Amino acid sequence: MQIEKLTESEEIVMKAIWDCDKEPVLSDVIERVNGHYGKDWRPQTVSTFLAKLVRKNYLKLCRNGRIYTYKILISEGDYRQKLYLQHISFWNNNDICAFITEMIDNGDLTMDDLKAVNESVKEL
Repeated sequence: MQIEKLTESEEIVMKAIWDCDKEPVLSDVIERVNGHYGKDWRPQTVSTFLAKLVRKNYLKLCRNGRIYTYKILISEGDYRQKLYLQHISFWNNNDICAFITEMIDNGDLTMDDLKAVNESVKEL
């Protein structure tokens, strides 16, 4: 499955959809984007981003009677995995240890975080 890169605005719209507990309609997406992400986007703007996300195969437009909903085709987890793999590949030359060391050096990953990861790994 090919996962295309998203613009920042497309990411916001997709995050709003991923956070929905049902297949959203346009008004659901507008409400979440404007309310949760501090945008002031008009319906036409959100519709444009939704159309782009359909073209990029992130969403499928589904007709339910007179109502159109958006079905997720690429999960948030799959997208996030693509992002961090690209980051590690580009910035750390595919060296996960260098990535983790950088996070520790920057204070983004604490000893408590490492202990929690270690416990999670033990459970696998």
